[in-house]
Amino acid sequence: MSLFKVLLDYLAYLNLVIATSAFALAAGVANVFGIDNYWEYGFFSFFSTFCVYNSQRLFKLNKESKAPRLQWMYDHRKLVIISILISLLLALYYFFRLINGINVGVIALGCAGVLISFFYVVGIGKKSLRDISYVKTHAIALTWTLIILVLPVVNESIYLSELLLYFIPAHYLYFLAIAASFDINDLKVDPAIQRTIPQIVGFRHTKAVAIVLLIISTIGISYCFFDPLIILAILTQVLLIGRVTGKQNDIYFNILIDGAIALLGISYLAI
Repeated sequence: MSLFKVLLDYLAYLNLVIATSAFALAAGVANVFGIDNYWEYGFFSFFSTFCVYNSQRLFKLNKESKAPRLQWMYDHRKLVIISILISLLLALYYFFRLINGINVGVIALGCAGVLISFFYVVGIGKKSLRDISYVKTHAIALTWTLIILVLPVVNESIYLSELLLYFIPAHYLYFLAIAASFDINDLKVDPAIQRTIPQIVGFRHTKAVAIVLLIISTIGISYCFFDPLIILAILTQVLLIGRVTGKQNDIYFNILIDGAIALLGISYLAI
């Protein structure tokens, strides 16, 4: 196995790319909100995303160990467990650094994010959230929206009508579009009962839905903060999703599509 392939596997399967994208987007959002310690929001999102994504996949090892990403995690499970514990401690450190006093709203958001992430893979009875019809994609989009956008709004008491009516909902649609594209990759493993978008309308129509959602997202974001770099970042995501065939491997999704999220964050940091 080449060194380049080993590096790609670590980036994709250890969830370093998606965590880095969460860092860039969270820091960028906090920056456009005018928050001075925007980097700390980025670090919190990096470590919490890294911890959650790896914990969820570690939990699924017994169920889906034939999937390449889960087989990789099984082979490197000691590294994964140590990384989860370290990232958990650092996520908690930055969370408590960020809290401005005793803020019930922020604590509630943190608990909501933890509960959604936990029950996304841990069953309530016989079903986890990802197994409930029509819920999987929305659970992902909601968690990202709560942590990346709603958390700084509540913590910093930034209650501007433009953010509440346009900017935050636009990002929910953005996350929904990306999650829907990943559902195309998961068609081969998702049970039909989940009723994901590709299972309902097919993968070609799912791509169309995702692209429309990205266009609407662009309009909502640009209404609040217009910048050519933002348009370019979302256009890159449109092009990547438009090229999805359902035959690409995990690298295409976990590095390219996940990585393109960072471009949106970088565009916010440049404002």
